[in-house]
Amino acid sequence: MTKFVGILRGSAPGVHEEHPGALAPLRYPQHFQGIFACKRESLLPLIEEARRVLHALPIPEALRPCYHAVVRDNPQPSFLLLPLMFLTVAEASGGIQATHRSFLPFMMLSLEACAIVDDTVDRTPMRSERPSFPMRFGEASTAPFVSTLVSLIAQETVRLEPRLFASTMRLFSELFSLQLWERHHLYPTEDLFPRWLDNRYRENTVGVAFGLDTALLLNEHEPSPPIVPEAFGRIFQDVDDIVNILENRSAQGENDDLLMGTVTRPLLLTLEKHPALRADLSALWEVCRPMANAPVAELQRESPHSLATLEKLSRPLRQALIEVGVPGTVEQVLSDYRTCVASSPPEFRPIIHELTSTWVDRLRRCRGFELINEDQFQSMREGMPLEAA
Repeated sequence: MTKFVGILRGSAPGVHEEHPGALAPLRYPQHFQGIFACKRESLLPLIEEARRVLHALPIPEALRPCYHAVVRDNPQPSFLLLPLMFLTVAEASGGIQATHRSFLPFMMLSLEACAIVDDTVDRTPMRSERPSFPMRFGEASTAPFVSTLVSLIAQETVRLEPRLFASTMRLFSELFSLQLWERHHLYPTEDLFPRWLDNRYRENTVGVAFGLDTALLLNEHEPSPPIVPEAFGRIFQDVDDIVNILENRSAQGENDDLLMGTVTRPLLLTLEKHPALRADLSALWEVCRPMANAPVAELQRESPHSLATLEKLSRPLRQALIEVGVPGTVEQVLSDYRTCVASSPPEFRPIIHELTSTWVDRLRRCRGFELINEDQFQSMREGMPLEAA
């Protein structure tokens, strides 16, 4: 039921074997269909080309075990939806140019660096059904490895496309600063809840802007209005948090937000509707808090008694999250969808609609839950000015 349970039981379902000397077969996104499914035939070869470029880079010998684990042996590049977004927006804003293709490998490598930091900060044992970098190589390996990746990315970005150097470095400085704040404010007091959620949304806004605006810049367009990546960033995070609640991803070794001291919109909506649950949350986090500084491997030593306590304390919160927090967050996702599309420049409104509706469509794929029915999904376009200028 929880992240701790999954680790304790030694569950590592779907761990892939190593592929010495060859790229692991790519796993294209399955849960996010929509425009990515429609464009799979045209986008997949570009992703594969980018993976081959990264695989062929001359890497120092001491770096190779870590690098190959992240690049060569990884069947699903981390945060792959953002490179797919980058290519989709490039195609819609003037076509995928040679500059988009040359930058794509280093965009993907940038996102691998972000994923490693994210997994280290969150102490995530598994990513895409494989041991995460900190789980495999230890948290102490993160700083030197990510620093080396950032250096490599900076060098190659300046060489290939200097116009994107500033935005790439800004991705690292902003995102890593936000994650550092998050790491030092786990299990926050209630006065920090609003800032925690704003910080969480900002992390996604930075990533979404990186995907959208780099594609636009290379086709000589202005960046998207700030409200667009802000609304899209909230959609990105809220959908992920809903899936975390409903699909029990902790059984696959991923994080359980409730136990990790994470503030989400579903949680805040639930506490607003049922204030008495604040005491339950406080009691739950009091049990969890001693593990706040434990490394990933140490979480395996949590006692069965503590697990039973966690399950008992979290049960009423989980039920209320499903009954109150999830439906309220779905409503906000739909509102942000309308904001995101309506705020886009007219010529890019159709593609922003297709991208955001792909995230909304993910909510129809939560096993055992009908969050948005077919009629609701089809009627989302009503009243939206989707025609390109």
